[in-house]
Amino acid sequence: MMRLQLEAVDTLFFRDGTPFTAESTGPREVGGLFPPHPGSITGALRAALARCNGWSGAGRWSASLNQALGPGADDLGLLSFEGPFLLRHGQPLFPAPLHLLGASTGAGWQPTALLQPGSPVCCDLGPAVRLPELPSGIAANDRAELKVGEGWWLTQSGLERVLRGKIPEAGAVMASGDLWREERRIGIERDAVRRTAREGMLYTARHVRLAPGVAVGVQIRGLDASWNEPIGALLPLGGESRLAECSPWQEVPAISMPLDAIKSSRQLLVVALTPLDLESDQALGRAPLSGLGDARVIAACLGRPQRIGGWDSLARRPLPLQSLLPAGSVLFCECPHPETLAEAIATDGLPRLGHRQRWGYGAVALGTWFDPLE
Repeated sequence: MMRLQLEAVDTLFFRDGTPFTAESTGPREVGGLFPPHPGSITGALRAALARCNGWSGAGRWSASLNQALGPGADDLGLLSFEGPFLLRHGQPLFPAPLHLLGASTGAGWQPTALLQPGSPVCCDLGPAVRLPELPSGIAANDRAELKVGEGWWLTQSGLERVLRGKIPEAGAVMASGDLWREERRIGIERDAVRRTAREGMLYTARHVRLAPGVAVGVQIRGLDASWNEPIGALLPLGGESRLAECSPWQEVPAISMPLDAIKSSRQLLVVALTPLDLESDQALGRAPLSGLGDARVIAACLGRPQRIGGWDSLARRPLPLQSLLPAGSVLFCECPHPETLAEAIATDGLPRLGHRQRWGYGAVALGTWFDPLE
């Protein structure tokens, strides 16, 4: 297994789903997606692996590289990725789960409560839908002050407390503004012949500048020890071929998940750590979650879908946009066969859910929740 972290040399630029064409009217800004989605990382690292194992950097890879690294955007060969994860001084940070609510204080956002499935109601989703609600013991005045921790991150210990139905301890919460900041850039297109700017070809984009010690971590499986690792290499990452330095990710701690509590309660909490490419029937509880003890969703806290595409460098065209659930999304499930969950948790990895798992999508953490109706 390769464990790598990517540290930005300058700024990085990752596009979101905003159209970025010359026909756009008005000064529309593009970018602002960070951390990058798994597709950006898999493409950059596959090319880096090819370069340090014999590829010249131009044209197609050789047949031997195709077999191991895959011949195109839809085929990874022997590779399997886990991540990307946001790192601070080598330690992972995770987006605050969307069922964790808190209040704004002078020090920022302080988590104080966890949503849980409420009593069945009749709505447009069905006749007996359990919507997330706050525990009954919270005063009405306090309820009005609570909001989700959008833009906030938890340390591993903070996430592990949430998986056990507890509030993160002090110091386990960090703001995005302490990890990176956005920089707005204005660009032009140059005429190579006349060496002047092309008329009307003006664009604006939002780059991100990482704070010292902040990086992106990823694990790669599928290659044997004979492969050269891109340690110390500078590789293009994201839009505009911005550069990142590749170094070893020394400490990859395993997330502790409360399997015993899940087995006794048969109530499973699924927290997405990377974007989740899930079938709609599974998200709505009409079909079980494959590989997770036939668990079925009974309630959920979901973020706004992310429109994620990519770039096919061989065909030189963009990949189709797809709507995925963002990291931090939470699924409340009933799990009839929790004894099988141990098989889903690899000794050196995380449970996976949904499509495109080998690309890094669908990495989840498992916890439990408490049913107020019992």
